[in-house]
Amino acid sequence: MSIALLKIENLVEGVLSKSGKFQVVDARRQSEYLSAHIPGAVRIAWEDWCEPAPAAAAAILHEPGYWGKLAVAPEQAFERKLIASGIKQDLPIVVYADSARSKGREGRVAWMLLYFGASQVFMLDGGWNAWVRAGALVESGAPSAIEAGKFTIALDERRRVRHDDAFKNGGDQSPLMIDTRTAAEFNGDCYDYQPVKGRLPNSILFPFASLYAPGGSFVDKDRYLEIVPADILKTPLKISYCEVGVRASTFSLLHEIYTGEIIPVYDGSAMEWGWHLTTSK
Repeated sequence: MSIALLKIENLVEGVLSKSGKFQVVDARRQSEYLSAHIPGAVRIAWEDWCEPAPAAAAAILHEPGYWGKLAVAPEQAFERKLIASGIKQDLPIVVYADSARSKGREGRVAWMLLYFGASQVFMLDGGWNAWVRAGALVESGAPSAIEAGKFTIALDERRRVRHDDAFKNGGDQSPLMIDTRTAAEFNGDCYDYQPVKGRLPNSILFPFASLYAPGGSFVDKDRYLEIVPADILKTPLKISYCEVGVRASTFSLLHEIYTGEIIPVYDGSAMEWGWHLTTSK
């Protein structure tokens, strides 16, 4: 199971030749996908794979996109869903969204596919805007039919951390928590709908926006290694998080691409952590 970046020109060539070299997954919102998308792309929305928020949680946390914890479901249920989405486990999968504007949607879907056991996943460098700027072909509307995929779940638990595992240790054994949100979120200066504002214990800030160069492509490896905090590189026990595990997934995958190190994602992130904190009092 591997993750890499794919340049626009390589995907354009594959789509134009209709070689079937890549499966293309659009991770943007439905309205954006229906308006225009890469030819042959199927849509997978990260929100559709999450468990419901706790029944007693505030109403807003029950809206799509406000609760990020991946659902606990029988593996056969996930397999059926992936097959219905047209995903073939052994073919390279390219996931795209709209670069930084999508706040990590492509990273969350790519992370999820790798966690489920996809063999080879790419994030499209520059995303949808790069595709449009390249003058490549587009299509619109929903597909008339989706060819059934082929997928057998093989969970890669190296990539994910649950709440109880993230916070079971204390003292020197506590993991470094990498917060990929904004400085305002890190400092608790925004978003009153969150159960608890501010950062998780033992956190360091590395904002999601730092992953992008001007123009929307990801920063290259040299630039990444220049700007990433030294503690992230030298600390062996670490976990990434954000608000709902979307920006964090993109960070973890780019880190893996550039260093070879898998940093597990706490997909429940600040929302679930805050919920546990308030309900345990």
